Amino acid sequence: MKDILEFDSLELKYETRSILSSIYMKCEVGEVVGLLGRNGSGKSSLMKIVFGSLRGDHQSIRINGKQLPEDYMAKRLISYLPQENLMPSFLSIRKVFNLFGINEEEITSQFEEIKDFLNLKPKQLSGGYERIIEAILILKSKALFCILDEPFSGLMPAHVEKLKQLIITEKNKKGIIVTDHLYRDVIAITDRLYLLANGKTYFIKNEDELIERGYVNAL
Repeated sequence: MKDILEFDSLELKYETRSILSSIYMKCEVGEVVGLLGRNGSGKSSLMKIVFGSLRGDHQSIRINGKQLPEDYMAKRLISYLPQENLMPSFLSIRKVFNLFGINEEEITSQFEEIKDFLNLKPKQLSGGYERIIEAILILKSKALFCILDEPFSGLMPAHVEKLKQLIITEKNKKGIIVTDHLYRDVIAITDRLYLLANGKTYFIKNEDELIERGYVNAL
């Protein structure tokens, strides 16, 4: 039986504005789930609530039907790539890999350029290389589920393709939720797709439905 992460009944308000009001999503180990939505729709807030770093006004987050305990973030059941910087600025990339328990030879066999950066600190890298290393840290974590918020941000097209392949490989061991404004790249790797709009999630079967919901303009 595959492990399943589900969350629903999530509500979040900022003052009088409702950000999230009618949410349901499911992610199984062995699949990539895409989440699309316009800027400001609440995608990052939703992901932070699921990860545990933000508390909703109401929420239900379950693995295999069991409500997660209050300290589930400390138990590292779910890993999260935020849009903000993830790596400690004072450590070299080699030490960051050691801190996260990452096999550097495994990574450099897939991303050869990273060999040149192992003794550098995050701020000495370009934004694109910093981002791809951060995504690797999350994808290679021991968490059962991982959430990637804008993993393709600032990446060259060739690195987007490499990262997509890594996501597809890692889904064999975990469930992965991805959101990114490069929606075609998200769609290309997802087994299940949702759209967040007006505080609600909609299960999307095909790109025509993205047009109907106003996320994608018809040609």
